[in-house]
Amino acid sequence: MVSFITINYNAAALTLQCVASITQQLQGTDYEIIIVDNDSQPQDCQHLSDALPEDCHLIRCRQNIGFGGANMLGANFAKGDFLCFINNDVVLTEDCVTPLVDYLKQHDHVGCITPQQYDAEGHFVRSFNHENSILTKVVPKGLLERWFPKRYPSRAKLHEKPIVVHNINGAFMLFPTSAFWQCGGFDLNLFLYSEEYDIAMRLKQIGKVCVVEPTYRFTHLQGQSAGRTKSLSRRESYISGIYCYQKYHSNWLFPIYKLVILLRLIPHVHDWYVIPAIICGNSLSRSMRHRL
Repeated sequence: MVSFITINYNAAALTLQCVASITQQLQGTDYEIIIVDNDSQPQDCQHLSDALPEDCHLIRCRQNIGFGGANMLGANFAKGDFLCFINNDVVLTEDCVTPLVDYLKQHDHVGCITPQQYDAEGHFVRSFNHENSILTKVVPKGLLERWFPKRYPSRAKLHEKPIVVHNINGAFMLFPTSAFWQCGGFDLNLFLYSEEYDIAMRLKQIGKVCVVEPTYRFTHLQGQSAGRTKSLSRRESYISGIYCYQKYHSNWLFPIYKLVILLRLIPHVHDWYVIPAIICGNSLSRSMRHRL
């Protein structure tokens, strides 16, 4: 059985659309759907509760516990042999899950897999990323992909067969349940962003890899936030990236990494508001989890 886990945060209409696409496309697969409401407004949560199919499991949080926290909560209720963490702004346009489950069953070394991502207009969207390192911050990724294609496969083209990558996008992540728990699941210190990078690093530690299966697809609507929330989100992406780099790299490299990030910010005056979070000794103390 596949356990779908998705998070709702003041977006009941999107969540219901996501759930409907699952039920429409996976008619021959045994699955369950778990929705974690991350402290939405009462009217949004009520709308979701009233409209959800009876066989969906809705879990209500009394505070926003972030992406990793909410997904971990949902995973603790899951009964499936496979866990599919899916954004609520994802729409399944075909049964891309059953063949990926079959792939995981046939490849024990794969710890996480995703189909190819497309946007609402049907345009190709990059579905994976490279390592978070000083090199990838200094050298344009396009050049790295040209010079070292085996280590840095191109993110800008549609590959013809499954490809091993460093980490996949967090909008759609399918794990064997055993691998997810063996590597420890999501790091609860991360409120938002870099969760896919972090869990890919820990999958690697237990001998597992991440794969993109490009012959199957899904649609990611990629809704955009605005205003104060957008500013907080951008700062959070730096905070999470810095935390993850320090977690997996040598202490002597960490100051160099932060310096490189600061130097890259110099031409972008509109982003200078993130500088205090970068130079702060404990960047996590400036996380948006303390401001929502």
